[in-house]
Amino acid sequence: MLRKMTIMMVAAGFVGALAAGCAGQTGKDEGESCSRDEDCNNQLFCQPVQGRTGDFCCPAPPESSNSSNCHPVSPLPGQ
Repeated sequence: MLRKMTIMMVAAGFVGALAAGCAGQTGKDEGESCSRDEDCNNQLFCQPVQGRTGDFCCPAPPESSNSSNCHPVSPLPGQ
């Protein structure tokens, strides 16, 4: 009886840990490409960045990011 109860408690803990892991962030991280805000993790927005092709998950303003993909690309001189 005690053994069966222990097995059930361990199994319940394992299922609970899996559920908690699945409930975590599932969106894209800072600097990753995206197509809509819902693609991005909390506090990030899918937005265009000047000089880059496509949209990226970046904070607002994007310049506050640590990811180079969130920073505008400066045009080369003469262009």
